[in-house]
Amino acid sequence: MPRLGDVGEHAWIAALLRRLPRRERRRGILLGAGDDAAVVRPGGRPLLLTTDCLIEGVHFRRSWLAPAALGGRAFGASVSDVASMGGEARFALLALEAPSDLPRAYLDALVRGYRRAAVRAGARLVGGNVAAGKRLALTSMVVGTAPGRVIMRAGARRGDGLYVTGVLGASGVAVGRLRDGRRADWPPPPLRLRTGVALARVARAMIDVSDGLAQDLGHLCRASRVGAEVRLDRVPVALTCRRALGPRAAGFAATAGEDYELLVAMPPAARARLGRLGCRLTRIGDIVGGPHVARFVDGEGHAVALGAGGFDHFR
Repeated sequence: MPRLGDVGEHAWIAALLRRLPRRERRRGILLGAGDDAAVVRPGGRPLLLTTDCLIEGVHFRRSWLAPAALGGRAFGASVSDVASMGGEARFALLALEAPSDLPRAYLDALVRGYRRAAVRAGARLVGGNVAAGKRLALTSMVVGTAPGRVIMRAGARRGDGLYVTGVLGASGVAVGRLRDGRRADWPPPPLRLRTGVALARVARAMIDVSDGLAQDLGHLCRASRVGAEVRLDRVPVALTCRRALGPRAAGFAATAGEDYELLVAMPPAARARLGRLGCRLTRIGDIVGGPHVARFVDGEGHAVALGAGGFDHFR
């Protein structure tokens, strides 16, 4: 099986480009991958630009996922930021750092997985970069447009309800098992783009849950200059998490991260106007006055200390 060191950077890129479209004017691509930069014309809507990276040994180990699944995860993690602002994904770029002994077939499959995930979300892969490195790293950039209001972390008001999409904790449990050398199915990030667009019609503030519910809610509170109170017993916990951790599951789900669900603050009366969202939406608490912090309580209103949690690259 040929390796990247045998093939070389430019030969691998040339072979990849032959499988990617250069021009798709009806999709807004004037010039795709292959030149110094891609040229796109998205229209008159605001552009949403976001980038994220997955680094071997920090975010994943190669044994945890098939290469196509890893590529899809890289796209899903970055496009979640577009969803949380009420946007639609349009274009994507993928920069890779790879060791020279990595099989060429592995990198081919990784890019295919990334591109398939982008297409499912309505986006097109239009370019990127590859460089040699000691370990595998994927840097994904997604360009989105906002069909309506752009929703930010700031804007939540006292009296708003706090809601979260989907369920939490499954990814955290899977990562814990994989780190321990056990087998586990690591669920892919959910693509909440359509849900984000629908929520943007009524939301006052929104953020994606990537670093843990407690940590990301703290970001929303500080940006909005409000406090929040969350009922821990209302947090929607994934079944795999409940089975694995029992009574500790809710606290774990609130701090584990890697869920890529949407956390939204909106007037409670707006929930009835949303209709079907394509996923579960659970009210977990309220925006309150006071310090710009998130407070978790049990079913009787007593404060619950969750301890350290969430993801921080340098702690």
